[in-house]
Amino acid sequence: MSQAVTLNVAINSHNNALLTLLISNNFVEIKSNVFKRLGKENLHKLAYLDTVERFHIMAHLLFVLVQNVLTSEEPWAVDLALNALMIVVCEVLVDVIKHAFLAKFNEMKPAVYGGFLQSLCWQTVQSGSHQVHKTLSFVPLAPACVVVRVVSPLLPKILPAGPPWLTALLAMLVCVCSIAVLTLSKVVLGLGLQMHARWYLNRCIQKGLAHPHQD
Repeated sequence: MSQAVTLNVAINSHNNALLTLLISNNFVEIKSNVFKRLGKENLHKLAYLDTVERFHIMAHLLFVLVQNVLTSEEPWAVDLALNALMIVVCEVLVDVIKHAFLAKFNEMKPAVYGGFLQSLCWQTVQSGSHQVHKTLSFVPLAPACVVVRVVSPLLPKILPAGPPWLTALLAMLVCVCSIAVLTLSKVVLGLGLQMHARWYLNRCIQKGLAHPHQD
């Protein structure tokens, strides 16, 4: 939550706070990683952590979006879109540079990342998509709490004015519909992950790139 608040303040400030925040954070990340001696397994875990970090950034940007909807009285959509794009591009570039240096410094070929994806797909097929977050060391409760906390204030804005009983009924209806949509989305996403994992593994087998799974 503190990271989301910090990002919100930086994006909505009228100076170079966002640029300063991005430069400082990314410089520290590059400096602390690029010249490390890492084994294949450690690099594997680092790639997973970068994936989780990307998801956290999306949750933080959702927080910023909701806060702008609730509080901003000036046009904000274009500025927010540009700032969000700058954040995502910077994070991608930093990760590319970081992993390029790590692979070069530790004498690893780029094909090793294909092995990481193959391992993740194998675990997805074996354990089910609902267990993949454990492989990634991703704790879904924290970002879920942030999302619920930032989205809940939107209810009074979208509900029409009326008697308290009607407002409460509509709020319950919105919550039930939201839960149903999220549940359906989870099922569809899980099936999609399973299909993609099987497709990728079959593609690796056809190209002769498959290797025995190692825990």
